[in-house]
Amino acid sequence: MSGMGVYLDREAKEIVERVRGELVRKLGVSEKDVSVSMVIKHLYHQAKNAS
Repeated sequence: MSGMGVYLDREAKEIVERVRGELVRKLGVSEKDVSVSMVIKHLYHQAKNAS
């Protein structure tokens, strides 16, 4: 199974990078250990739990 490419505009990339940094600090791991996919899943679950 191969990954699906998704286009992220500049604003989305900035949000992903900010949240990625927050997760890196929160989890105490390296930035390379937190993928964009993990960030998107984290944001999805946050939004789902907020509603």
